[in-house]
Amino acid sequence: MAGAEVSERRGREFEGVLGLVGGLAMAVGRGRSAGLVADLAGVGPGDRVLDVGCGPGRFLREAAGRGADAVGVDPSAQMRRLARRLTPARLRDAVTVVDGTAERLPLEDGAATVAWAVASVHHWTDREAGLAELHRVLEPGGRLLLAERLARPRGWFRHHALTWEQAERLAAEAERAGFAEVAASRRALGRSRIVLVSARRPAA
Repeated sequence: MAGAEVSERRGREFEGVLGLVGGLAMAVGRGRSAGLVADLAGVGPGDRVLDVGCGPGRFLREAAGRGADAVGVDPSAQMRRLARRLTPARLRDAVTVVDGTAERLPLEDGAATVAWAVASVHHWTDREAGLAELHRVLEPGGRLLLAERLARPRGWFRHHALTWEQAERLAAEAERAGFAEVAASRRALGRSRIVLVSARRPAA
């Protein structure tokens, strides 16, 4: 499927009233996870953060609040509008939101010092292409963090999450994409558990 077609189809998934409600719920319900992701990625002043599948921008605002410049990529026009509208005036100069997908990131080579995808990897249509793009846009030594809900065998959201075995496969795929220091881990987050894959683009 062509990149433009993929972006259009994924963007439609989050349009309309249900998409708006879902986006608002994500915006107000992820404070703890946004803090954890930013802590694990070591985000601070001077960083250039890429958020793939940024949704309503909660993680962008977390990065900008820590002094980083943050770029969010999302195929949904409604999510991009929400991300812009929910960003307070004091952070707007540090936050940019653009159309795109993991498989086609609209950034220059080496543009980011940190890249993350939170609860969006399960939407990617081509993980190999997405990981190759993340490798391309990270500068040498740049940090990668992929986070997903840990799937329960018969849970309601098992199709919007990863099992531990799937997380281990994702880590192996990241190694094949050229990342180093790749590690998969599990963490408790309130009543939920998440899986994390962390890595670095090797230094030149």
